[in-house]
Amino acid sequence: MANGRSRLQTLFVRPQLTRAVRFRMRLVPETHEVRVVEEGREVTRVGDPPRLKISGRYTRGPDRTVSRHDTIGRGADGRLEATETWRFDSAELRDPLRNAVLTAGWTWRSVVFGRL
Repeated sequence: MANGRSRLQTLFVRPQLTRAVRFRMRLVPETHEVRVVEEGREVTRVGDPPRLKISGRYTRGPDRTVSRHDTIGRGADGRLEATETWRFDSAELRDPLRNAVLTAGWTWRSVVFGRL
């Protein structure tokens, strides 16, 4: 179990992770729609071993966050090149959910103001 825990910790408590995204969804059968609130929070790492702590910054509504990290090094030809080390795009979370809803014949309704 310790090995599995350390792999999860490496995955979820990476130094690059600065944002947590949550999709709250409600099915409305009468109108055949899915109402969706996208929420985002900034996160920081605290303690040793590090754990995530939610900061005060909060966003609500559709938002596209793209983060990437490149490593600079020398290529086979000796020239400098950038290699993408990791990438996060919030659309990679949202799009499969939205596509499943639309494929099922329902309406995807983003909610910014008001109740879910």
